[in-house]
Amino acid sequence: MPDIRRFDEFMDEALYGPSGFYVCGGRPAARGGDFATSVELGALFAQCVARYLDRTWDDLGRPDPFVVVEGGAGRGTLCSHVLAHVETCSEALRYVMVERVARQRAEALEAIGESQPVRAAPDLPDGPFVGAVLANELLDNLPFRLLERSDADWQEVHVAPEGAAEVLREAPADAAAMAEMLAPDAAPGARVPLQLKAAVWVRRALRSLERGRLLVFDYGVRRTTELAQRPQSEWLRTYRSQRRGQNPLHAPGTADITCDVAFDQLPPGATLNTQADWLIGSGIESMTAEARARWQQSRSNPTAETLAARTLLDEAAALIDPDGMGAFWAAEWHVG
Repeated sequence: MPDIRRFDEFMDEALYGPSGFYVCGGRPAARGGDFATSVELGALFAQCVARYLDRTWDDLGRPDPFVVVEGGAGRGTLCSHVLAHVETCSEALRYVMVERVARQRAEALEAIGESQPVRAAPDLPDGPFVGAVLANELLDNLPFRLLERSDADWQEVHVAPEGAAEVLREAPADAAAMAEMLAPDAAPGARVPLQLKAAVWVRRALRSLERGRLLVFDYGVRRTTELAQRPQSEWLRTYRSQRRGQNPLHAPGTADITCDVAFDQLPPGATLNTQADWLIGSGIESMTAEARARWQQSRSNPTAETLAARTLLDEAAALIDPDGMGAFWAAEWHVG
């Protein structure tokens, strides 16, 4: 049956094909979008990233140019906020927004304006350059292969076009060996993602750097075996209009498809911190200290400024919530 495709091929078409979710208008946003990310909650997350870039520029010896590449830049929200908040590295900064969807690249450039030191590209630049590569909730969207443990060996999930039904086939030897290495104690019926494209993206980002940092934020787990111990529905999800769906095969192109990132499948050498710890270490509490004081002083008789302070505090709380975004991972690699 030639029309049967591996799950990663099905996912790539569902998200980025001619009728794919992102190509036809899927978007993140704080209000009215299909899902919310740290970037869309407000400017606090970007302020912390801007501070990080200032520190990195200084650590690298203040290079000029200082190239910052953002993977999965979408409509340029993070870029625009970072440009507004960087300080010491602003004159040397050259920002590259990498976005696969042409429509979103055009919208991002239009929103940011021609006067800014920004360009947009469909793929990672080759390098080598001195600077930083960033990605927020990109790796979870990169198509992955899906394997299931059988009584005897590993099978790979394929998708049949008619009825969008699953078809299990014997996994190729290399894929089966990888799944066995990552989840050797998986019980029959357990499933694991093979996130090869995420690993390739990280390797390419690292190779593009002559000297610098790679920093990615995403939800996920330290080890693939943690996913094998949980139902697939807990780590393979769909989103539409900020509501979680169930079956990723249902109505392809109408919903986002995403997966917890298994960080043991990525190149070694990263320092892992929770997003909450990373943001606190980057000064989010000092950024909100004034708002906290204003709220404490005037919450019994709130003014417009008091309510704005409360909004900022709510944003910070969401970003470091240990049961929400605060539990995401911040992974940082150093090059050179």
